[in-house]
Amino acid sequence: MLAKLFSTFRQVGEDLFAQGLISATAGNFSARTKEGFLITKSGVQKAHLTPEDLLEVPLVGPIPPGASVESVIHRAVYRETGARAIVHAHPRVAVALSLHLDRLVPLDLEGQLYLKEVPVLSPKTLSATEEAALAVAEALKRHPVCLLRGHGAFARSEKEKPEEALLHAYSLLTTLEESAAILLYSRLWGGA
Repeated sequence: MLAKLFSTFRQVGEDLFAQGLISATAGNFSARTKEGFLITKSGVQKAHLTPEDLLEVPLVGPIPPGASVESVIHRAVYRETGARAIVHAHPRVAVALSLHLDRLVPLDLEGQLYLKEVPVLSPKTLSATEEAALAVAEALKRHPVCLLRGHGAFARSEKEKPEEALLHAYSLLTTLEESAAILLYSRLWGGA
């Protein structure tokens, strides 16, 4: 099972980078385990993951050195929701819109179906803090995806198998970016 899960981690990293949803070492993603969650390490090349680039973080206690700095956010989401996997990325258009909107409401059918609306969160600290973690966890109780203003998006999936959950969370981020682009193009054209 670990080989299959690692293969999915590698695929998600390659796809996030290929789709321009992250830069080389940005973003992070995780899958729930019996004791906590498996997460990408800080600063690793996400498009070229090796098994050594993943680290298990417990749901309680200290976060191991080398784990993603956003582990605090992932931990809060796992504690507060039924998430089985979480993907954090920096989709360019969605992040740009987050600087001007308090929520992103998709105009396209797929976005309306899968996202409905995406809240834009503005805690005083936007990364790697308890304050940001609580804001994201609270938002992901009610929404599959949320945005931290000017930073990036978090998507959670509750699919039972961790491999399916990782792929589903990744898919939600691609839907977010497509919906954000359609919304931007519509506004440039003079629409809503």
